[in-house]
Amino acid sequence: MDRMLFDHSVTIRIGPESTQREVSTVKGAYEALVDWPHAKRSGPLYREAVETVSAALSGTRTREAARKAFIAAADEIGILVS
Repeated sequence: MDRMLFDHSVTIRIGPESTQREVSTVKGAYEALVDWPHAKRSGPLYREAVETVSAALSGTRTREAARKAFIAAADEIGILVS
């Protein structure tokens, strides 16, 4: 199994049309964080997610830690679907 693949994908609603986006990898989580609503990028959980996901990409944190941090940040701003 790819070490960057989440065990379970995460679905968020993001963008002007609130389009559902399925995130299934650490890289996908990083890309979603880059696309995050600009007004919501200052929260502590967003910053923690960026740090944790970046660390997972570099191999110093686990993919599960990245997934959990990503979920917490998405839930904080109300874009988490599942």
